Amino acid sequence: MTTNKSEKLIAANKANAEAMLALTRKTVDSIERLANLNFSTFRENLQVGANGSNALAGAKDPKQLLAVQSSLAEPTLENVRSYYHNLYELMLNMQKDITDVMESHYKSLSEEAENVIEETKSQLPAGGDIFATAMKSVLQSNSEAFERMNFMAQQIAQITDSNIKAFSQVGGGAAAPAAAPKASGSATRKAASKA
Repeated sequence: MTTNKSEKLIAANKANAEAMLALTRKTVDSIERLANLNFSTFRENLQVGANGSNALAGAKDPKQLLAVQSSLAEPTLENVRSYYHNLYELMLNMQKDITDVMESHYKSLSEEAENVIEETKSQLPAGGDIFATAMKSVLQSNSEAFERMNFMAQQIAQITDSNIKAFSQVGGGAAAPAAAPKASGSATRKAASKA
């Protein structure tokens, strides 16, 4: 029977490792999308700048120069608006991915692993308490890492939302996207108290 419990514990730890790996993959994908967004925005801004320089160089009088300068502001504002909108969407997706991993895998697996540790603790030979304490420590560390990632994703989404709203007010542009959804309750509260 102890073998069965040990197998459950090993399976729970493996499942937790797989959930952490899934979260890491989603994070790397988000970083890749962010890098692509930054690169494409840089490329667009470079092209707008080159076109603006050519237009300014072709201006024949001060009146035409002023007209060209005023026409350059609109593409720049549109690029910034588009960048923040895409960044906001990326952060919301990242937060959703983290929350999905937390809710679908981690909670039930951690609870099951902790139950197995408690049940096995009394049946372990001398020194078994040390093993049980070490396993609980590993589970607690994993839990805290998940909670911090979830909290950070929520904070990034809120900051991005604030920036988009501020830009919309200053730039007189399109309305800001809807507010960021809240992350899973208990994980966010615990992480907020630790931050």
